[in-house]
Amino acid sequence: MGVLYLSVELCFDLIACVLGAVLVYCAGDNYPKFYWGIIAFCIGAVFMWENIGWLTIVTDIPEYRFTDLLNIEKMLKWYVLASIVALFPTASLLPGYLTPFKILFFLLPSILLTTVGLCYLGFNGETTPLLTCSDIFAGFDRTDVILRVVLFLSSIVTPIFFCFYPLFRRKAYRQINGMMYVFIGIICLFVLIYCLFTLFINEFIFNLFGATSILFAVFFSVQYLLKENPFSSRCTNNKEEGSISDKEVPDMLSSLFIQIENHLYATLAYTDPNYNLHILSKALQIKENQLSLAIKSAGFSSFREYINDLRLQHFKKLIESGSDRSIKELIYLTGFNSRSTFYRNFSDKYGLSPTEFVDMCKNK
Repeated sequence: MGVLYLSVELCFDLIACVLGAVLVYCAGDNYPKFYWGIIAFCIGAVFMWENIGWLTIVTDIPEYRFTDLLNIEKMLKWYVLASIVALFPTASLLPGYLTPFKILFFLLPSILLTTVGLCYLGFNGETTPLLTCSDIFAGFDRTDVILRVVLFLSSIVTPIFFCFYPLFRRKAYRQINGMMYVFIGIICLFVLIYCLFTLFINEFIFNLFGATSILFAVFFSVQYLLKENPFSSRCTNNKEEGSISDKEVPDMLSSLFIQIENHLYATLAYTDPNYNLHILSKALQIKENQLSLAIKSAGFSSFREYINDLRLQHFKKLIESGSDRSIKELIYLTGFNSRSTFYRNFSDKYGLSPTEFVDMCKNK
């Protein structure tokens, strides 16, 4: 493991931290984006700490030998971080579902087992040297080996369960898309690399694990800079498979969302480029967090996504009604203040560019 490689990886670690911080700052009421920002920052910080330590080692010891299988400290770091990352599909597909209490409930097994592991290390518990897999089987009569095996198995099962949990729910607020399948596939790949690294430690696997993890954090952070929720799309029809039913949305939230829609359709307030949740809250005399929950219950990731959706619908209606204004004029008339944002959102929602849509309407 060379100093140059570690230095390059440190730069990517820093990029991940910066991107994560930016996402957290810009997230607003978009909790999936906020959650991913925390994940990216944590991944960058953890690997930055690790790589700084490795830089110290490789500058002092030219050839470091990887020998300790089922290393408790490394498994604990993986267990905590992987559990948090693997909850992300739930945060993305079920906006507003992961309350602090539910996050604590999901992470409780990880917290308890991590606490046991830290206590064992902290109170100078003996650790049996494990140089080969045969040493693991031979050491099953020792407490630390049993603890390490249980920790290893739990750290595999937990993130996989978390990743697939929202997929097996009968109903979801949002539809999964290709990017989410890529995300889940990469998590499964990480679990495989983690198994290899924990049971067959060598320098190549260690480097592969570190490099892919940080690139993973940077890549998906960039996706979130481009889109409100790149991992899922709103279920537009309640009868559509995967959408939420009326029974699953509390009557209060459903009624509140109808009130929000009636107000916005009547006033066309969303055409104001500076319109935000605070203005809506003042107009309806309802708290912002209640409005945000109602909007999320309808399948939107955030207030911004909802408002942009209304603006796209407004643009579409103006074109279909035969408006003679140019696309550029209509972009700003409907409330968008960025041409690129409008084009990207329109293409994502309707599957064609605004120009193609205008031409199609003219040819009818």
